[in-house]
Amino acid sequence: MIQNNIKNVQLLFDLKKKKIYEKDDFLVSDSNKEAYKLINRWPNWSSRKIIIFGDSGTGKTHLSRIWQKKTSAIFLNLNKFKKTRFDNFFLKKNIFIIENISNFFDKIKKKDKDNLEKNLLHFYNLIEEKKGYLILTALNSPKFWKINLPDLKSRILSSIIVKINKPNDELLSSVLVKLFLDKQILIDKKIIKFIVYRSERSFTNLQNIVNKIDKQSLITKKKINISFVKKLI
Repeated sequence: MIQNNIKNVQLLFDLKKKKIYEKDDFLVSDSNKEAYKLINRWPNWSSRKIIIFGDSGTGKTHLSRIWQKKTSAIFLNLNKFKKTRFDNFFLKKNIFIIENISNFFDKIKKKDKDNLEKNLLHFYNLIEEKKGYLILTALNSPKFWKINLPDLKSRILSSIIVKINKPNDELLSSVLVKLFLDKQILIDKKIIKFIVYRSERSFTNLQNIVNKIDKQSLITKKKINISFVKKLI
């Protein structure tokens, strides 16, 4: 029995699973439908720049990946802004995504921050000049970003800004059912309800819980019931 368990653990470690961000896998609800509609309405936007913000695990990355597949947008890291001429960004493409931008304003040193803000302002202006498009994602509203440069702050706040709220019970339940089905696990509704009421309200957390339950059930060969789940969340 111990030998079988070791083999099961080894098999689980060998199966490196990649996150899949397909459009059909995105579950739309009241908490995210505004952002979802906006992504699918491109290029019919009232502004060339969009900011999507919300708590970690609410689906911002999934939405940006859906848009990337639709537009072939280029993901940019703000660290590159220190080394690359901005005009070079636009040689092949004029559609971009910058994720978790608010983290840069919170963590960067003052000297680097001043340069970054000037560079980002120039980049923002080039989006208009080159008739490009830009999506920014962040944890909080841009009005709370620690931006010192007035012109940049003004440009940022003139973007289309949409919030993704925390998912409600119905959406969380639907996500859980799908996550379990993806692993070919039929789960009792009572267990779904139990997990939703007792766990952090984020898709990332639900994915971690399902992975943990799946892994332990394969290792221990035990039935997935409330008692089993309770020990894991």
